[in-house]
Order: sequence, then structure tokens, then C-alpha cells
Amino acid sequence: MNALITRFAIPSLLMLVLHAVPAFCATFVTTAVSDTSIYQNHPDYNLGGTTLVSGTNQQFSNSRALFSFDLSGIPADAIVTSVQVALYVTRRPDPDQHGGPVNSDFSLYRVLQNWTEGSGGAVTGSPAATGDTTWGELHFNTTGANWATPGGQIGADFASAPSATTSVGDVGLYLWGSSPDLVSDVQSWLNSPSSNYGFALISESENVAGTARRFASSEQPGGSIPAPTLTVTFQSAPEPGKLLFILIGCVAACACRRKDRAVFNG
Repeated sequence: MNALITRFAIPSLLMLVLHAVPAFCATFVTTAVSDTSIYQNHPDYNLGGTTLVSGTNQQFSNSRALFSFDLSGIPADAIVTSVQVALYVTRRPDPDQHGGPVNSDFSLYRVLQNWTEGSGGAVTGSPAATGDTTWGELHFNTTGANWATPGGQIGADFASAPSATTSVGDVGLYLWGSSPDLVSDVQSWLNSPSSNYGFALISESENVAGTARRFASSEQPGGSIPAPTLTVTFQSAPEPGKLLFILIGCVAACACRRKDRAVFNG
């Protein structure tokens, strides 16, 4: 009789343990591992070694920034519940020149093509090395995949709709998200890491002079100005070892109770 009880009790106990132990909630914070900018006025230049730039300068030339994050610190079975991206504006156009700065909405678009950071420095970058990402070519001076149009095309090289949008004005910290699309982006990258090409930062008022902004990059010196930062909140099931430990404890407790009952009845 005891064997029969044990036979049915242990599987039932396991099911109770699996339902009784909730998924834990955690937060993962990381900074960009790759980032670069592409500049319309210098289509063969790379800006991977300097601050990020996006928007339209006072000479009506557009720029776009690209950045990506390493998500390997998040469990593969995680369910993403919240995503936030933080970027810090380090500079805006001079108020005394060409009409001054113009505020605009900046959006994050999921990137659909693999790109290369490069190491171009200086204010407007430097001539690209072979394989670097530029405005003119996805991988400079190589054959194969390229931008659908120079600078990348929304709906082809980038997702057709933004994942999050924020109005950007003065120097300071700006936040994007959380939004359902950002959550979906990160979840898809966890499910398929090879598709993680990060985000493109694009002004929704391109071709409006004065919307350009410089943003801190991963090359930013340490201090109070942060590099591009991703914050992910997620849920994940407890580790199998912890579940096994709990189950063994429950089985042992049941065994002790049966032993005590046998002694009492005896």
C-alpha cells in the first residue's frame, strides 16, 4: 500500500512543486558593445571610434547612429517584460550659428542587417577601412550585402516602424521605452541571437537643419556621462537544481511523516 501511495504521490508532489515555485524576476543592465555613426556628407567615412551623431546638421547633411548590445547575460528561457534604452546627448548645434538647434523626435529602429563598427575618429570620422560600415556602403569596399539605399532604408535595412520614440532637445539623458515593440525586439534576439543587429537611432525630422545631436558612445571616458545603456526586466524559471533540491526535501519530509505514522500505529 505504501509503495502504491509513493508511486502516485511523488509525481503529484513534483507537479505541486513546479506550480508552487514561481518564476523569478530580475533586471539586466548593460552598455553597448558596438556602436558607430554614418554621415551623408562623408559617405566613405566611418565614425566607429568617436561619439555618436544622428539628425541633420546646419548644412542639411544627415547622420544616423547604430548600436548593439550583448544579451548573453540573460537566461535563454527568459520572458522579457520591460525594456528601456538610455542615451546621453553630449552636444547640440551652436545657438549662435545658422538658426541654432531644433528639437525633434528621435526613434529607435531595429536593424535588419549585420554591420561593422569600425574605428574612425575625429568629429566627422575618417576614411573607412575595408569592411567598415559607412553611409555609402554597408561594408565598405566589399562585395555582397549592401544598403537598400545609401544610409540604410526604413522597411528594408531597418524595421518598417520605430520601436520607441523620444523628443530630444538639450544636453542630458534621454530614455526610450519601455514599449511593446522594444520588448518584442529583445525577446526575438534572445530567441534568435544571430538576428541581434541592435538599433538605428534616426531623427523623425531628417532634412530639418539643426536637429543633429551628438550622443555618448561606448568610447566615452568613464565618469558621469553614460554610454548607450540597455535595461531589461525579465522572468525566468528557477534553475533545475533548485527545483530538485526542493523536491528532495518534500519527498524526505513525506518519508519522515510515514515513518512517524508507522511508529505511532505500531
